[in-house]
Amino acid sequence: MVITFQVIMILVLLISFIGVVGEKDNENLRASLTGVCIASVVALVVTFFIL
Repeated sequence: MVITFQVIMILVLLISFIGVVGEKDNENLRASLTGVCIASVVALVVTFFIL
């Protein structure tokens, strides 16, 4: 269960990072994807250390 969550967080991290890097027109979308990217990094770090 923990490994599945970690894999999902890695996929969310990769997809949001690609979206942040690739988006040039819509500033609101870039800000939202940056927030998702930071949240997934925090969740991934928490699962690695605590779980």
